[in-house]
Amino acid sequence: MNDLKPAPAVRPIPRTDRSSHLVNQENVMTLIQEALARSHQQEAQRAAAEHRLARRLTAGRGWSRIAAWAASRAERARLRAG
Repeated sequence: MNDLKPAPAVRPIPRTDRSSHLVNQENVMTLIQEALARSHQQEAQRAAAEHRLARRLTAGRGWSRIAAWAASRAERARLRAG
């Protein structure tokens, strides 16, 4: 009833020194390119972090200018009123 047969054993194909060397070179090239991509990504993240910090500092200066302007205006209004 069971016509299933085990799969024949697959023998690995022996590689010559040359093909193994080419495979290793391809692996090295892939690793180098991955490292380069990772380096680019880290540099972009660093630049983005610096940009965020600069924006926060600029925004803080802007708000402090607005606060100083509002305080001086309030002081002038108090002097006029009183």
